[in-house]
Amino acid sequence: MAKKIGIDLGTTYSCVSYVDEMGIVRILDNREGEQTTPSVVFFEEDGRAVVGSTARDAGAMNPERIVERVKNYMGDADYRFYANGKEYSAAAVSSLILKKLIEDAELALGDEIEGAVITCPAYFGDGAKYATRAAGENVVLSNGQNLQVLRILDEPTSAAIAYCNSKHEDMDKTVLIYDLGGGTFDCTVMKITINGDEKVRQAITTGGNHQLGGKDWDAALAEIVRSKFCDATGADENEMMADPECIAWFSENIEKAKKNLTSRESTTLTLNWGGYKERIEVTREEFEEATAPLLDQTILLVNDMFEKKGMNVISDIDEIILVGGSTYMPQVTNRLNAEYNKPLTSYEPNKAVAMGAAIVASEWTEQQEAPLPIGFGGAGDEQQETPVVTDAILSKSYGLRIVSGGEYKVLNLVYKDSPKPCAGNSADAGQPLVITNSADLVDEVPILVLENTSFERIISLDECDPVFVEEPIKFDGAVPGNNAVSVEIAVDIDGIVTLSLTDLVTGRTYQMRPKRKLDDVVSIGMADAQSTSLM
Repeated sequence: MAKKIGIDLGTTYSCVSYVDEMGIVRILDNREGEQTTPSVVFFEEDGRAVVGSTARDAGAMNPERIVERVKNYMGDADYRFYANGKEYSAAAVSSLILKKLIEDAELALGDEIEGAVITCPAYFGDGAKYATRAAGENVVLSNGQNLQVLRILDEPTSAAIAYCNSKHEDMDKTVLIYDLGGGTFDCTVMKITINGDEKVRQAITTGGNHQLGGKDWDAALAEIVRSKFCDATGADENEMMADPECIAWFSENIEKAKKNLTSRESTTLTLNWGGYKERIEVTREEFEEATAPLLDQTILLVNDMFEKKGMNVISDIDEIILVGGSTYMPQVTNRLNAEYNKPLTSYEPNKAVAMGAAIVASEWTEQQEAPLPIGFGGAGDEQQETPVVTDAILSKSYGLRIVSGGEYKVLNLVYKDSPKPCAGNSADAGQPLVITNSADLVDEVPILVLENTSFERIISLDECDPVFVEEPIKFDGAVPGNNAVSVEIAVDIDGIVTLSLTDLVTGRTYQMRPKRKLDDVVSIGMADAQSTSLM
């Protein structure tokens, strides 16, 4: 019987999990016998791709053909990786990683994979989540079918699901999920209620930075090592940073040194470069001093998230749950204790995200779509009570460009932290809209949807990210330009945005899915990734 699995598609490491016939959540070993797979791809000259722990070794002498930490570029329309005369988008590279994970999962289970829940940072916007889904759907299974991506699930939410699943005592807690991974940082507040067999999870708010993670600690440690090496030998640091072989050495050895400093007070590295050979010692104290500003950034992001929600970590949180491999660093627990003095729980930092995704995958059915919540008001609006208790909330707000007071503004229709799926329309917002200020007949109206993080109803354009392109909604025939219209923005469970416009005079409704600036980029290299054989 085909299986459904959960995949933590990580920046530095990825992990696969499933729920067995006894209801036990298990991590699947890859073909190398590892429970986590490095998210690294090396392209051989013959076109084959090496993925995982052997990729760094394969690419040691050809670092120009190795790509890692591609997750940081998901949703970046300008990103390209070039190998063997071909170019790949971030989604295409991720598709190769997913292909390896799926093949290894089928080997471990001795069965076909039917579908997967794939996780991503909570702070990913529409474009990055769309690219993640596209990367998964591009994977061809052993049966010749494309992978069915059941859901794109926020990582902190997934970790909370796994944590909740592991608990068997009654509880009623509000927890902070502090998720510091290899390349991203997410923070999410969740309400967890367990009453007998009933387990309810409700996400309240989320924040973070998908460009901040363990890689930044690696970079700081690498700078310490280079500086000490150059001080001792007189070598030129700029030349070191420009040498591909030197870069490859740092890529292979710095992470190991960082892990050593998690359990030891100091670590040593022997660096042989430019005719010099030097043994470098780095102490944990030096490492923590150099990376303290990075840790400060995570605290600022947590505090900012709580402040915007009108909450306080000290008074409103019962427990902090640590997720992500970077939370193994002692400085993280020490700083969180000093800052908040709240109980800390380290729950399967490297595996919890994949485990939660597997639980969601095991419960997935074709009919499981949740009903739309009743109210989606923004800050300052009368909030309607919603019967929906969900673990999925919007990490962004979405609005419509309008003309207000003679200048362009953005009218937010759905808001950050709203439960997904959700929708909001301009009629409910009390904003009468017309196509134009003229009664002349028109056959289309330009529409621009903008992504932002504001809780306000009307905001300025410069507060928004232009992830979508302006597109026209075409009418069935010409209509008067001064016809009143209502526009609705809807967001599905995966955070994918759709839009509809209703002509309130004729009653006709026109629908569209806003075109992303990323749409034409995601497909670059996808066909090559699909046909590439793995080693």
